[in-house]
Amino acid sequence: ARGAAAGGRGARAGRCRASEEQQVMDENINPYCSLDEKESGKKKSIGEQEREFLDALQSFYISGESSITDEEFDNLKEELLWEGSDVVILDKDEQLFLEAKMGYLAGKPVMSDEEFDALKLRLKEKGSSIAMAGPRCSLRSQRVFSDLQVDYLRILALNIPAAVLTLAGIFVVDDLTGFSITYALELPEPWGVVFTWGFVLPFVYIVSDALTKLIVKDPLILKGPCTNCGEEQIVFFGDILGIAGDRAEREVECDNCKTKMKAVSSTRELTQISGPPPPRGAKGGKAKGAAAKA
Repeated sequence: ARGAAAGGRGARAGRCRASEEQQVMDENINPYCSLDEKESGKKKSIGEQEREFLDALQSFYISGESSITDEEFDNLKEELLWEGSDVVILDKDEQLFLEAKMGYLAGKPVMSDEEFDALKLRLKEKGSSIAMAGPRCSLRSQRVFSDLQVDYLRILALNIPAAVLTLAGIFVVDDLTGFSITYALELPEPWGVVFTWGFVLPFVYIVSDALTKLIVKDPLILKGPCTNCGEEQIVFFGDILGIAGDRAEREVECDNCKTKMKAVSSTRELTQISGPPPPRGAKGGKAKGAAAKA
């Protein structure tokens, strides 16, 4: 009996020591990295960590004092990177944009409306996905709109016909000169490479760019979702064959739902003018109902 009691006391003491050691180990683990807290629900969610990260940035940029220590900030940043959060890889303007949005929603704006619009436009021009959003309603401006972004692929495709024409001209000249260009391209290294990269490719680029500008001047192609159905809209700004086109704004009609919108190149926004027309049956039904009442 005495041996059993001693064994019981020894087991309890061992468990106490193990518990104390585990507690010491847990104290050395950052709270963002503790798996036990994550399983028990005590660990902060990704959204809460992102909010804390932005709060620390906001307090540092605005008041010059951080709400957390440098070590805590570094640990929080590492945890968000590990979780795949995009907040920690944003540049200064993108972080300021998110802080301004959160501050506005919390009733504590950090900048004026004009400064926010200028910041958003600057991010759109850089192609930042943070400033892009789908169709939404603005209570401030009383309108339904969506954001537009530059379609670089279609702008690049404008040069393809001129590039093909330039290459065809090079092939014709090569054939007429007894394949002298081909012989130059097949020269031993480094002369063949120098001729290709130093003469042929720059010549194709310069001539094709000049031909494209003769047909299309200062093109700007924007794309964005329809404010009603979300169908992608392609908007072109620029001059074609010397004929002046729309440069500031132009009206767009969705092929899917027939909603009329106005695209503005300076603000990169697509604003709804009128909704889709009612179905044909609805008009007929209303007319028949009116006739029946009469």
